[in-house]
Amino acid sequence: MQSKLEELLKALGWPVGLALVIASVATYLGLPLDQAFQLFGILVGLPFVIGLIIDVLKLAGVVTPGTAGIWSAGFNLAAILGVAILLKYVPDFDVTTWDAKLLELAKAVVLIITWIVQLFGTKGAHHFYIRGLGIARFSFS
Repeated sequence: MQSKLEELLKALGWPVGLALVIASVATYLGLPLDQAFQLFGILVGLPFVIGLIIDVLKLAGVVTPGTAGIWSAGFNLAAILGVAILLKYVPDFDVTTWDAKLLELAKAVVLIITWIVQLFGTKGAHHFYIRGLGIARFSFS
């Protein structure tokens, strides 16, 4: 019977050995695995940004259907390594404050993306009403 970790990694398309190597490197760099789990359990901004990046990459056509889990796993593992390296060389770095600032930045980016999507959606709806439904447009000229 496979362990839950093996099932999860198989579903994401990641071999167990690769995840173990990355976890070992993070531990070698000074971030024990239990500390990594505690740290990533309290972070909110970083996972939000990772999800936002994946969604933008989907819109750009880089992330294809069915591969978002693989991208997510990759970005999260890279984040673990990045935080491990950061905490090794800057041990007094305040990860939670940085995460809160990252969350605020991500919220602003979501608002900007939503505004851009609305602009294109409104333009498309306008063309649909005029051409598709045959509604005469108004003009003051």
